[in-house]
Amino acid sequence: MKKIICGCLLLWCSVSYSQITIQATVKGYGNSIIIGYFKDFNYVSDTLRLKNNLASYKFNSAGPVYFKLQTINPDSYTPFLMAFPGETIAIKKDIDHLTISGGAESYNRFLIAADSAIKVDFSRKRVDNNTITKYLLDRSDAFFSSFEHPDKAMIMDIYNLHVITNYKFYSLMIKYANDTSKINSLTKFIRNKESVKPSEVDLLKYIDKVDFDNPNIGFANISDVMMMNNLVRILRTQAIKKDSTLKNFDEYTLESVIIKNLFKESRYRSRLLAYNLYDRIESYTKYPMQLAEVGNFIAAFSKEKFSDDLVPVIEKLYKQQLVTVGSLAKGELAPYFKLPDVKGKMVYLSAFKGKVVYLDMWATWCGPCLKEMPYMETLREKYKDKAVELIAISIDTDIKKWLAKIAAMSLKGIQLIDSKGSENSKITKDYKIHGVPHYILIDKNGRIASAFAPRPSSGADIEKAIDQLLQ
Repeated sequence: MKKIICGCLLLWCSVSYSQITIQATVKGYGNSIIIGYFKDFNYVSDTLRLKNNLASYKFNSAGPVYFKLQTINPDSYTPFLMAFPGETIAIKKDIDHLTISGGAESYNRFLIAADSAIKVDFSRKRVDNNTITKYLLDRSDAFFSSFEHPDKAMIMDIYNLHVITNYKFYSLMIKYANDTSKINSLTKFIRNKESVKPSEVDLLKYIDKVDFDNPNIGFANISDVMMMNNLVRILRTQAIKKDSTLKNFDEYTLESVIIKNLFKESRYRSRLLAYNLYDRIESYTKYPMQLAEVGNFIAAFSKEKFSDDLVPVIEKLYKQQLVTVGSLAKGELAPYFKLPDVKGKMVYLSAFKGKVVYLDMWATWCGPCLKEMPYMETLREKYKDKAVELIAISIDTDIKKWLAKIAAMSLKGIQLIDSKGSENSKITKDYKIHGVPHYILIDKNGRIASAFAPRPSSGADIEKAIDQLLQ
């Protein structure tokens, strides 16, 4: 099985699961095909061997599944098709034709025809953000006027969301990512459905086709949820431009606030929050600090309505990532170190037993590290009369440059250096540090309290963490 990490998915309400079967008959494309679909916040592409041109695949799901068929030689693929629990979908494909039967077959044929029509009618053409949107919505209105299916309302709502998100929103985000006024108009309309000003008619046209409070869209394909998250990130960027102090706030925290302000409590909102949190945890291998505070984020998210089936998936990934932390798991003995201070005197970690230890891993060449230093000094002053030791450890290779920076910034307290650098130093290996700044909390017994502690600039967050260890 080949997995491509891409986003979130398909865990619906806590109801019984039923089987969905995909039967494929494929001629003229070699001996293999690929079934791609979303599962557990990932896009999964499973390669199936064809036997006598036939292959079969089965899903167990409590809600609709979105899947695509991809051939390998030559390469081709369908758009995301839709199947509901209990359905069997039969696909026949050769070099010249593709037919589909079973389930919502007329809807899936409509998706294939619309996808093909776009490629023909708009190939290499430059169009504005309303042209393809109108084109697809007109086709949608014509199709759904005669479409029959037990879940017709849900399918229609999900399709309209797909069109608005992938064609209208996408083009607006590309065009106006740096235009605060336009993005504000867009978000106000999403949130409040305010009357449209004459100057905003073109900008907001067709967006009223989607009601984000509609429970049906909570079952949309996760790729459409992911697209909306791009708007959330644009809003975070604009908020930071407006208020530079927000740079010091955790990105997930900011984006969670934006999502909750933008959408009322709903399954759609829960899935957007879940994708955002999952993406943060999944990025751990690139950005180790991403695991900081995740336990608290999961606890907060679990209180969100409609989160019950999403929390286990997030917790599963979190546990997998924590395994990579190994000896730095909470409660494990903190790795021993002895390093020279500014006068060359060796300082041992064991000397601080009985105190809460806050390690600040930094370097003179690290801009974000230097920005944190004033907050570090404030923190040092706050806890100067308590059983807390703030220790800054540089991974610079140039000792003279390190000493000069300490003097220039008037840095106080215990300043240590591991001059073997970021790649060769023992402390970076022992503490699994992949980038600086990096912060670690050690309790009074010399055990890891947090391998990814909050930054000094987090203010109340780091103070709360230290105060709990002092109790």
